[in-house]
Amino acid sequence: MSWFDESGLDESKAISKLYSVTIVTASIMVPVLLLWRVVSNFRNLYYMSHAEGAWMTSAYDFTQGVLYRPLFGPLGYGGTRFFPLYIVLTGSLSRIFGRLEDSGMILSAASVALLACGCFVLLRRLDVSVLVSLGAATAILTAATTQEALVHTKGDGLAAMLNVWGLALCMGPHDTDKGKRGWLYAAAALFSLAFAAKMTTVFGVAAVVLAWAFGRRTQDALQLCLATGIGFIAVLSAMYFGSGGRALEIFRVCAGGGGSLIYALEAPYRIIGSALESDPVMVIFLVPAVAFGFSHFKKFPADILPIYFVLVLAVTTVIFGSPGTLFNHLIDLNVAAILLLAYAASRNSAVLEIGTGILAIGLIVGCVEVVAALRYDLGRPSLRAEIHKVLEKIPTDERPILAENSFVVLQAGKSPYMLDPFMFRVATSKYPALGSDLWQKLSHQDFSAVVLERDPETADGNNWYKEVHFGQEFLQDLEANYSFSYSVGNRHVYLPKPRAGLIQ
Repeated sequence: MSWFDESGLDESKAISKLYSVTIVTASIMVPVLLLWRVVSNFRNLYYMSHAEGAWMTSAYDFTQGVLYRPLFGPLGYGGTRFFPLYIVLTGSLSRIFGRLEDSGMILSAASVALLACGCFVLLRRLDVSVLVSLGAATAILTAATTQEALVHTKGDGLAAMLNVWGLALCMGPHDTDKGKRGWLYAAAALFSLAFAAKMTTVFGVAAVVLAWAFGRRTQDALQLCLATGIGFIAVLSAMYFGSGGRALEIFRVCAGGGGSLIYALEAPYRIIGSALESDPVMVIFLVPAVAFGFSHFKKFPADILPIYFVLVLAVTTVIFGSPGTLFNHLIDLNVAAILLLAYAASRNSAVLEIGTGILAIGLIVGCVEVVAALRYDLGRPSLRAEIHKVLEKIPTDERPILAENSFVVLQAGKSPYMLDPFMFRVATSKYPALGSDLWQKLSHQDFSAVVLERDPETADGNNWYKEVHFGQEFLQDLEANYSFSYSVGNRHVYLPKPRAGLIQ
């Protein structure tokens, strides 16, 4: 009998050692590969879609003294649902680093690095082992949602990072020390900044307040709620007064994305579909996190992380009820799932090895995903070079360029006329007369060129420009007054048609 016990013990030790080696190896390998991706992206600018272009144009507007350009005004068309912190920081950093896109990529990369560090610190403050904390932080880096935040110039990583650090300050040895209220107010400041980066990032402070209320820490909960509420009001006030009152109207028109009740009710299916299609690493952690978290919550209903996971899931469902939402919005759900899995498994010795094994297996799959993403990057053409070729043949006159991706116009040294064609379609579907200036400029050939990201001659492209971007009479006016000239990569350039009796 003892022989079997010793054999089982040796086997268990061997498996534990294998898990440890896997986690440590992945924690070295993943940051190196991701750093390679970041450096390569700096040189070639692989990820600058129309959405990133809207972020960069908003930052450009800020450098010109404009926070939230009007839905229509002297600058052209505005309309966004971005909150301002990433925009303001990117614009401010461009005074140091020069180009807006470089500033945005540095900010995104730094945010993701600090997000991983924040997750490690949070778990350690909850007395999770160094190995499991390291594995969880690395697992968060391998997810496709996190990698998107790393190499895209968007505010998702910044908001997630600030929120996690706010949570970390509410954990551990300081959470019952009444002589150190500074930690509570620092957490409130971080939660407020997270809100300033992304308007839906409210689940961190909500989870802490609820958990403390359940744990009969009513005074702490009220103080945090009050301090963060003041911070939220300060953010909204800064947006309102900084934009000259425009922000309120812009968000009233654009925040919903032009959705419907049926579309909103389908949100859970879109979350599942998006995770399965784009982020298999997340799925590996999401299912066991639900099981482990539910079991843990039944025993410890006042713990923060199970409540946090439920709130993140609820808010993410609301987000996916709005059109135009992509899988980058799964980053907070992925972080919450991995944190809950690591924490719940560490609190139950019976499942600790299982939880560690899930982390190890997830990291193996994650490493494969990181390598595949890097390989994909290295096989892509340089977007910087493509945009340069696009601009070479466009007439260099005083007329603006209409580009689906406003970053193309920024590279031409001009102020973009169109901030976001998706939001233009949303706004003009509510107020059709708002689009009259664009239709007139197309009819009068007031643009030196029209640069599109899809081919409107294909069925997919035709539907895209009728139902998603621009909308209304865009294709009709384009075909009547502009003709296809050339393509560079995915960018299709249209130049004004010659008019009878006129020399172009």
